Amino acid sequence: MREFIVYQDNDGQWVAECQEMPGYRAKAGAKEEAIEKMKAALLVFFPCKCED
Repeated sequence: MREFIVYQDNDGQWVAECQEMPGYRAKAGAKEEAIEKMKAALLVFFPCKCED
């Protein structure tokens, strides 16, 4: 499981950040959208190594 933080910036945008992905911030107008963008980025950056 990866951890990330979600907060609202000074412009009212929601931002999601993960310490394990320095320099990447998922920004959106809605909190849920920022979270979904971060989840998608985490799947690309840390692909699942699950076995079928």
